[in-house]
Amino acid sequence: MRKEKAVTLISFVVTIIILLILAGVAVNLSLGESGIFRRAKEARDKYLMEAQEEQQQLNELYAQLNRGNEPENTEETEAGTRVKVPNNWVTISPNYVRTEDGKVVKKMTVSNTVYAISGGKGVTVPVPEGFYYVGGDIATGIVISDRKEDGYETTQKDMTSHEDALKLVGNQFVWIPCNENEYRKITWGKNGKGENPWNAQWDRETETREYNEIRKYGGFYIGRYEAGVATLDNTEGEEASFTYSVKFTGEKRLSNAVAIQKSIKDSWIWQNYDFTARQEGSTLEIGENKSSGNVISKANAVPYYHSDYYTAVEMSRRMYQNDRYVKSALVTGTQWDIMLKYMKENGINVEGTGEEESQWGNYTNISLTGLRGAYARVDSLGATEEFKKVPTTETTTANLKSSYVLLTTGSTENVKRMNLYDISGNLWEWTNESAYYSGISYTSSSLYNTHILRGGSFGGEYNDYTVCYRNYRYAPYTHTSYGFRVALCIE
Repeated sequence: MRKEKAVTLISFVVTIIILLILAGVAVNLSLGESGIFRRAKEARDKYLMEAQEEQQQLNELYAQLNRGNEPENTEETEAGTRVKVPNNWVTISPNYVRTEDGKVVKKMTVSNTVYAISGGKGVTVPVPEGFYYVGGDIATGIVISDRKEDGYETTQKDMTSHEDALKLVGNQFVWIPCNENEYRKITWGKNGKGENPWNAQWDRETETREYNEIRKYGGFYIGRYEAGVATLDNTEGEEASFTYSVKFTGEKRLSNAVAIQKSIKDSWIWQNYDFTARQEGSTLEIGENKSSGNVISKANAVPYYHSDYYTAVEMSRRMYQNDRYVKSALVTGTQWDIMLKYMKENGINVEGTGEEESQWGNYTNISLTGLRGAYARVDSLGATEEFKKVPTTETTTANLKSSYVLLTTGSTENVKRMNLYDISGNLWEWTNESAYYSGISYTSSSLYNTHILRGGSFGGEYNDYTVCYRNYRYAPYTHTSYGFRVALCIE
């Protein structure tokens, strides 16, 4: 029994010693130089320091982004003034850099594709990098150009007047403000042709392509002019000479006389495929790609008439396909509606009335005055004469008409509203909005897709085809009175 007790006592002492050793180790691990608490404190301090450094980097980047001296935008800030870029307009991303000693350091990178200007009345408007504010405000229409020579910082004056439009050398676009909640298609009241509120049964689904842009920037840019293929060179003399931005195979030119192709039985539709541009990969058998170059959005330009839907889509896409900061696309049906809403809110008649003073655009029943640029007569079958300079002795379209008259872009101040030209009349303009014909949708067929055109043309009367009217045609139609307009998509 004494032996058993002795063994138990020794075991107890050994256990006590082991426990003391373990306790010492635990205390050392917790409170020593490499202890858990010390490590936790160091980790916390390091995190706080890195967070502070990260915030400092962001502050420096934001300061650089706003050039360190851009003012806040207020109700009193003059339109066109550079202002601070809203934080939600920039993208913040980490950039991990390995230093010489092997450490990996996180640097914050702030990137954006726009700078900010005041639109007046406290409205902040994005201007894509590579574009420049020309003039105007939120109440008159803000105009930008892709050429620095046109910018306010170069000219030191608002260049949006009709007289100054000819002095601008770049492609121009107008800002259309709207927010995400109001970005919806609109069924307009009297949409032309009697009391029927629309001519075509149209797709009421609002496109999603522009949602991110609308949500982020509160609007979009639309071409100031109908898409053009050539610009009138000289402003003096009787001869009309053009600089071509789009070239067609076989040296075809839309500024020359354009006859109806012999194989066409219906003179006004399926009319002329010498001027088509097909999307890459298109399986459409008719109208192969016959155009090269980019369309323009400038004054005194021959508009891209004889356009089918596929040409409108392809040439719109091609305009800025290689730009880092913007892309271009055909105007959507929703964009057209929101543009009209913006006009209406500024007192412009977009739904059509019988009052002559409210009618505007190049139509058969409106005599336009103060013309400039060039014109082409169109006969009753749809064939066009050569574009000729508007004679200085004749000032109205009534003096020029034999049956119809197609005008170069921005021909008179009579067709200008909110710094946009030819929205009403001159050419029907394709949109990407789908249509339904006789209750049957053709959107599943590559040949008979049916799409909506807007804005009326030189071949109709204002009362019948107002700017909000929805016309519909098969996508492969080429037509003397069919053109299009380009919209910008800010990246």
